[in-house]
Amino acid sequence: MKLIYSFLASLFLSITITSCSDNNQTTDEPIISQTYDIQGKVEKGPFISGSSISIQPMDSKLQILGSMYNTAITDDLGNFILGSKEFTTQYAEFMANGYFYNEVKGELSNGTLTLRALVDLKDNSTVNVNILTHLKYARIKNLVSSGQKFSDANKQAQTELLNAFGLREIINKDVSTFSIISGTDESAALLAISSLLLMDRSEASFTEYLSKLSADFGKNGAFSNEIKKQISDDKYKLAKFIDDIEDNVIARYKNLGIEVKVKDLTHFIDWDNDGVAGNEIVKENQSIILDKTTLSVPNNGGNFKIKISSPISVYLEPQVETYLNTTPDDIVISEIFYANIYDGYEASDFTDKKIEAECTIENNNIEITVSELQSRTAKTKIIPIYDYIGNIVANIEITQEGRTVCSPVSEAPLLGKDGQSIVESIALNMVKGLRQYNVIEQYYAYNKIIDKVKDYVYPSSSQICNSWSYLYSGNNNLLQLKKYDESLLNVYGDYCNVLSALYYSNLIYGWGAVPYITDYSMIEQIMNEGIKRESTTIIFADLKTKLTKSIENLPEKKNESLKDINGFFFTSKDVARVLLANIHMYQGNYSEAISLLQKVVDNGFYSLDASTNFMPSTSTDDISVTESTEIIYAFQYEAGTRANITIIEPGVMPYITLSDVYLSLAECFYKGGEITQAEQYISKVLNAKNLTTTETNTLMKIKDVREQILLYSGTYFAFLKRSGLAKDVCNIEDYQLLFPIPINELYSNSKMTQNPGY
Repeated sequence: MKLIYSFLASLFLSITITSCSDNNQTTDEPIISQTYDIQGKVEKGPFISGSSISIQPMDSKLQILGSMYNTAITDDLGNFILGSKEFTTQYAEFMANGYFYNEVKGELSNGTLTLRALVDLKDNSTVNVNILTHLKYARIKNLVSSGQKFSDANKQAQTELLNAFGLREIINKDVSTFSIISGTDESAALLAISSLLLMDRSEASFTEYLSKLSADFGKNGAFSNEIKKQISDDKYKLAKFIDDIEDNVIARYKNLGIEVKVKDLTHFIDWDNDGVAGNEIVKENQSIILDKTTLSVPNNGGNFKIKISSPISVYLEPQVETYLNTTPDDIVISEIFYANIYDGYEASDFTDKKIEAECTIENNNIEITVSELQSRTAKTKIIPIYDYIGNIVANIEITQEGRTVCSPVSEAPLLGKDGQSIVESIALNMVKGLRQYNVIEQYYAYNKIIDKVKDYVYPSSSQICNSWSYLYSGNNNLLQLKKYDESLLNVYGDYCNVLSALYYSNLIYGWGAVPYITDYSMIEQIMNEGIKRESTTIIFADLKTKLTKSIENLPEKKNESLKDINGFFFTSKDVARVLLANIHMYQGNYSEAISLLQKVVDNGFYSLDASTNFMPSTSTDDISVTESTEIIYAFQYEAGTRANITIIEPGVMPYITLSDVYLSLAECFYKGGEITQAEQYISKVLNAKNLTTTETNTLMKIKDVREQILLYSGTYFAFLKRSGLAKDVCNIEDYQLLFPIPINELYSNSKMTQNPGY
C-alpha cells in the first residue's frame, strides 16, 4: 500500500513540473508594463480624416494580448495620435481602414482600404502604416511562428521585401518610418511601389491584389513567377504616368497647405528586373558622352562608327514605351509644305525621300550605315539614343547631301501651281502698297497748288497705313517663298532679293529707317516682341550686296513683267541694275550709277516710244501699255481716280522704264558737271514723247519731264529728295521729307518710334 501511494505521489509531481515548464515557454519574456507615446501616419496616398486606427498589443509570438486601443486619423495628411498608453508588451499590430488619396488618378478613392503593420514599440513609437508595412506583415508572422525572434523576423522580411523591388540601397531603414511627405529616397521608393501596385486597379481589385501579394510573399519571402510577371507588366503601364503621379502628389499636399518635394520616381523602379532599381537611368552626377554628335554624309552614303562612354546601357529603341520623350522626326522641309513650288517637279521629289540609316550598338560603339539619298536636296535626320525606359539621353544628327542639281539660277524651273499662288500674293500686296505710296507722292507733287499734304499725310491716314501694311505683307509672302525654296532647290534667292530691294528701297525713300525683316523665322518673334528700326545705311549696304550678286547670276534678257506671273517674278539683270543705281543715286554716289544705267541702254532690249503715261487707253491713237517698247518693270492693277483733287490711282505703274533710265543718266551726268551729256539724254526723251519744257535749268528740266510722264511710277518723290528739290517743289517743311510712321504700327510694335514732327 505504501508503494502504491509513493508511485502516485511521484507521478503527480512529475505532471506538475511538466505543466509549469510549458507555461514558461509561451511567456519567455517577462511581462513589464511600460507607457508609450504613440503617433504616426497612414499613407497609401494619405488616408483622409476620420479613417479608423486600431492598435492591438501582442506578445513576442505575436499572439493577441489584452485590450485593443482605437483612435482615428485627425486630418487629410493621414496623421493619428493615440497618446500616452500603458502597454504590457512592446509588440503591437496596427490596422488602419479608410478612404485615401489615389495618387495615380489624382482623386480621393471611391472605396476604403485596410493596411496593417507589425512593430516593436521600443524601437519606434512613431509608426507609419503603408503599403510596405502591409506587404511584410504576413512574412513577419510566418517567420515568428517558425521560431524566430521578432527583431530577426522583421529584419529578414524587410530585406526580402525591398530586395524583391530592387531597393537594396534603403534596406537598413525600417519601412514603418517611411513617409511620402519627407522628400527622401525612402519616400520616393514608397510612393513608386504604392503607385506601381495600384496601377490600373479599382479599390476593390486593389484590396484583392494586396491580399494575394501579402499571402504570396508571406510564404517564402519572394513573389511567385506569376506575381513577378504581373508586377513587370504594371511597370510598363506606370511608365506613362510617372510625371502625372509626381504632379498629383505635389498638388494634393499643396492643397492641404504643405509644400512637398517628390524625387524622380523612375529611379526607384527596377525596370529591367535585374534586382537593382534605377540603374537603367542616368543619375544627376552622371553623363553620356559620344565622341561625335553630328555626321556630315555625302550623297552616296557611307559607314560610320561613334564611340559611347556611358554609365548605363543605352538603346536605339525604348525598352519601355513612355510619353516622357518622343522620337524626334526627321527635320522637315518647312512648317507648311507647298507641294508644287516648281513647275515640272512632284511633291514626292522632296517629301518622300528621307535619309535611310541602319544602326547597331555593340561593344560601346554605335555603327551607322547610311544609304545613298534619293533626294535633290540635302536632308537631316536625328537618331535618338535612349535609356531603358525611353528617355532620350543623346542625339546624333546626320546631314546628308542631296543629289546635285545642275540647273544654274538663270535656268531655274518656272513657278508651279503653289509657287504661282505665293508670287500672286506678293505681286498683289506690292502693287497695292506702291499704288497707295504713289497717291502720297501725288499729294506732295500737287501741294504747292492745293496745300493738302497736312490734310492727307498724317499717322492715321489710310494711304500711310495701307501702303506700309501692304508692303510688309508682300515682304512676308516673299520671305515665305524664299524659305521654302532654300529648303528645296535653292534657285529663287536672287529673284527674291531683287523684289526685296524694290520695296525696301521705297520704304526708305518714304519713311527713312524702318524695320528690316530678312528671314521668315523672325516674323513670329516680331509679333510677340516687336522690332526696332534699322538704320538706312545698314539696310542699303545689305541691299547693294544682294543686288550685286543678283546681277552676276540673273539672265541677261528683256524683262516681261506684264506678260504673266512668271514674267513678273523672273526679273532680268536690268531690273537689278536700275534698283542698284537708284540706291547709289539716293546716297549721292552718281558715278557708280552711270555704268549700271548705261548697260541697260546698251543692251538694246528696250526703245523709247511715244508713251506718256504707260497706262491702257481707250484711244486708238495712244500706245497701250502692252504695246510700249520701253517698260522694263511694271505693276498692273485696276485704275481709279479721286475726282476732288484729280489724284490718280494708276492701273499700271511703270516702275522702271527706259525713259526713267535716260532721265536718271541725265541726272548723274548733271551731278558730275557734264551738262552737255545730261541735256542730250533729256532731249532724247522729249523728242520721243513730243514734249516740251519751259525750264532752263538742267535739273529742273529733268524734274519737269519726270512730272509729265513718270508722276505715276512710284519713283517721283525719291527723285525729288535725292536731287534736293523736294522742299521747294512741294512746299513742305523739313519734317515732311519723311512720311509719318502709321499709327497702327506704333500701337502693335512696342519698339517702333515716330518720325520727328508728327
